[in-house]
This record gives sequence, structure tokens and C-alpha cells, in this order.
Amino acid sequence: MRLSTTVATLAIGLAATARAAAPAAHAAPAAPAAAAADTCLSCHATLSDERLRKPAELAKNDIHLTQGITCAGCHGGDPAAADRAAAMDPRKGFVGVPAPRAIPEMCGSCHSNAAYMLRYAPNIPTDQLAQYRTSKHGIALAKGSTDVAVCSSCHGAHGVRPPSDARSPVYPTQIVATCARCHADVALMNKYGIKGNEVAEYEKSVHYAALTQKNDLSAPTCKSCHGAHGATPPGVSSVANVCGTCHVSQLEKFDQSPHKDAFAAMDQPACEACHSNHAIVHPQDSWIGVGDKQVCAACHSAGDAGAKAAAAISGALASVVAAEATVGARVAHVKRAGMLMDPAEVKLQDAHQAYIMATVEIHTVTPTLVEKQTNAALADTVAADKDAAAAEREIRFRRTGLFISLAVIALAMVTLIFKIRSMER
Repeated sequence: MRLSTTVATLAIGLAATARAAAPAAHAAPAAPAAAAADTCLSCHATLSDERLRKPAELAKNDIHLTQGITCAGCHGGDPAAADRAAAMDPRKGFVGVPAPRAIPEMCGSCHSNAAYMLRYAPNIPTDQLAQYRTSKHGIALAKGSTDVAVCSSCHGAHGVRPPSDARSPVYPTQIVATCARCHADVALMNKYGIKGNEVAEYEKSVHYAALTQKNDLSAPTCKSCHGAHGATPPGVSSVANVCGTCHVSQLEKFDQSPHKDAFAAMDQPACEACHSNHAIVHPQDSWIGVGDKQVCAACHSAGDAGAKAAAAISGALASVVAAEATVGARVAHVKRAGMLMDPAEVKLQDAHQAYIMATVEIHTVTPTLVEKQTNAALADTVAADKDAAAAEREIRFRRTGLFISLAVIALAMVTLIFKIRSMER
């Protein structure tokens, strides 16, 4: 994220040079009572300039301040001094507004100190600075760029909240918008050879839908694939492993396929070649083949071994889909007629599960393995269809019995009527 002068001014908790501010940051944290008497906050809270007043307002909920770390922990100076000049005396370590290049080292002066962080959160990682230095952001910063993301770009400067807080800009439901502040800026991204449409593409994906519509916090976001502090685009050799952290079965099947070596030889990213990267939509059986807009056509043409395998796989899947639709409709019709169809519905569920397993086997690109699952699915649909047929016969039997019963009753009533009239005569 580009850091304007205003943002830089707001960078409490992300101060200037590590050497100048580290002593203050590493000192024993002040008690909460001392933090409440912090003259930095009391003074800035009364200023008419919103740019200077806002940090004091935001800092009230800052994780650092709630732990007793005062403004001086990052900015230096004397927070107990009532006199402005004394409070911001450079001889007391006051460093003022931190430069963007100094922010990672400043934050790292505490966050990479395991002994110091142990006082607050025993399980918090302390390798963020080391990771950041290896990231695209950190490398660009080291080369002199000042419009790349630093700690405050993602976590904020004042009012920093834990990542587990739903209001934090790095919470799963917030992280996409946080990354978009830079990565949706086409002009800025083009400067670094990036298209700038990645966020818009991601928002079309099944991952984004799961995150925003189903509130699935385990759905992949930017940092799930690119990393957080060590953010770097996955390379050709690592894309499959990144996807495989969630899609374990698919990766295992892919590793058994001839595609693994073929993709490596062509220097092509495995999963991305068929599923794309950011705009990942729900896969369709219709993708399989070498026709127009079918993914296999990218490498195969009609008549070759790949095309034949694709045709066999596509046909096997289509047969299950058709059988599920036909038998499912028949079972539903019989159920509406009043028959108990639980056994048939269970068989249809088993059939659909076998179909799902067949779609996983697609990654082996081996028709026999796919057909093993589709044949199991077809067997279950046949069994469900037999249940439906038996239920239909039962319905016909009951209806026939009901018709005969009604006819007998009607005949008896007619006979009774004639008998009554005869008696009356």
C-alpha cells in the first residue's frame, strides 16, 4: 500500500528506526494506570487538527496500549512529561514520524524478540520480520520502493487489533479488501508488472462466495495462497502444493497421473492450467473434452490419446448424471404418492457420493479408475430404481384393491336399497 505522509504520521506502533526506539519498546511495559495518564494521548485528544487527534482516538482500542505499551514504545519521548518540548525531546529517544522503510524493522524490534513477546503471548510467531524480508514487498522496500506494503499497510498504525478480532483488517472476511487497497490499483500494480485485476477476478470465485455468502472462514483468501508476511506468488513448482493444502485427495490423484510429469516438462502450473488461479469457478463436467471452450483442448486435439480418454471420462460421468436425474425424479414421484422411500433415497445418496469420487478420479486422467466409481454409482441408481418400481407396483395394487372395495361397497348399497324398497312394498 502506498504510504502518504498522513498515513506515515499515523504510524504509532510502527516507529522510525529500530535502534532509536528499541530501548523504549523493550523496556518493561508500563502498568495500565500509567498508560491512562499518558500525556501523548491526553494532549492529542484535545487537538483540533483531525490528522493529529485521530491517532489518540484510535489508540484507545489498540492491542499495544491495552497491554500497557505507551506511545513512547514506538515514537520514543517521555509520555509522563506535561511540557510538550520535554515530551518530544530527542534526547529522550523521541523519533517522531517513522519513515516507511523503518517500519518493518521497528515493529520487528519487538515482534522478532521471542523473550519479549513471551510476556504477552507465548504462542505468537516471532519470525514475521524474517519472512517479510523474503517477500515481494520486503525485497522491493529494500531496493528503495516506498509504495509497497509494510506492517501498518495491513495491520493499521493506531488502533491495531489482533488478527482474531473480526474488526481487524487482516481478519479473513476483511483481508481481501485490505489487499485490494493496493492490488486493485491498476496503475500501481502495472508499475510492478502486475495486472491489477486479481481482486476482481477472485471476487468471481467459489472461494470468495464461500467466504462471503456462507461465512466460511476456512475459505482461501489472498494470504492462504500467497502467504502473509512472506507474501510471494506461488511458483510453477509450488502451485499444486498450495492448492493441495486444502484439496488433498485431488493432489494425490494428480500425482498418480501422466499429467504431473508432462506439466513439469512444459513448465506449466498444474492446477492453474485447468482451474485458473483467482477466478476459480465450480468445475463442470462439460469442461472435459477437446471441443470449443473445453479445457483438454489446450493440449490435446481430436483423435489423440488424451482426447479419447477425455471422451471416455465425459461419457461415464454423463451416464451417472442422467441416471441420477431420471431415478431421482421417479423416487420423488412415488414419495409424493405417499410411499416411504427412505431406502431408495439412501441409495441415491450413495450413488451421488460415488459420482463425487469419480470427479476426484478425473485428476488421474485414467478412464478405468473413473469408470470404477461411475459403475458403482450406476449400480446404486439401478437399486434405487428397483425400489421405486416396487413401490409403483404396490401403489397399483393398493389402488386396484381400493377400486374393488369401492365397487363391492357400491353393489352392497344398491342391493340394500332394493331390499328396503321391496320390504316397503
